[in-house]
Amino acid sequence: MRVLIAEDDFASRILLEAVLEKWGYEVVVADDGAAAWRILDADNAPSIAVLDWMMPHLSGVQLCERVRNRDRELAPYIVMLTAKGEKTDVSAGLDAGADDYLVKPFDFVELGARLRVAKRAVALQRDLIESRKAAHYQALHDSSTGALNRGTILTRLSEVLTSEGGAIVGLFAIDEHKWLLQYESTDSAEAAVRALVHELRSQSSDTLIGRYCADELLVLWPNQSMDSVVAAVAAARGQLRNLAAGRPGRIPTFSCGLTPTDPFSSMELVLCYADTALYAARAVGDATDLFSIESTVAV
Repeated sequence: MRVLIAEDDFASRILLEAVLEKWGYEVVVADDGAAAWRILDADNAPSIAVLDWMMPHLSGVQLCERVRNRDRELAPYIVMLTAKGEKTDVSAGLDAGADDYLVKPFDFVELGARLRVAKRAVALQRDLIESRKAAHYQALHDSSTGALNRGTILTRLSEVLTSEGGAIVGLFAIDEHKWLLQYESTDSAEAAVRALVHELRSQSSDTLIGRYCADELLVLWPNQSMDSVVAAVAAARGQLRNLAAGRPGRIPTFSCGLTPTDPFSSMELVLCYADTALYAARAVGDATDLFSIESTVAV
């Protein structure tokens, strides 16, 4: 874990640096408040900062205030070093944003204990951030495929319909999904959907893919032409064919209906067009051809 030592006294700074490195910390040093601020304001700022109260250019209290006024998800844990032992002084440092303080001259055993507390606090904060990110991801995505869930993809479609560039909208259906559920397993059916999601996503990082229902995906290609989308779907089909080559048993296929949007399109109308195209694709598609898109219909 990286620790910033901001101390203008040379002897104290060198001693602190040597002790913390001996304890296994990666130490970054600054000899005044301005240098310390440049380090703390960087994207890769240390997780813990040990700041002297009195420093040239910016004091430890001013540094605390600047750090706390930033909009950063993970702020450094700040330990203030001060010769000021009055309760009002300590309160001023904590009110400015310090997490802990030590009054000079301090005992290094106590400093080590305070830094261990800081490490635990930083670790807990990181775990909380990761848990929050995971919960946010789960709220927006389908757990089986990693695609956006139905509510999220419909929200994205609504946003696309109000944008200037428009999009191509596609409904994809695994033709053999029900057969796989009945005669193989849920895992086989989900594997087919996951494979389609993976290959569609691999064609373009801008593609928005959502789980519309059990056997259908709603896919958005913002600011792309119909020709480029058809080519991307054809490439995905080819990749799926290569992956499934030599696989025993019945191989699922997919059908696809595509429709462009325009500034006057409503969500209901776009979904109706895409669904109509998908129905037509399924009606004329050749289920013996692996993941066939020859039956793709653009409305």
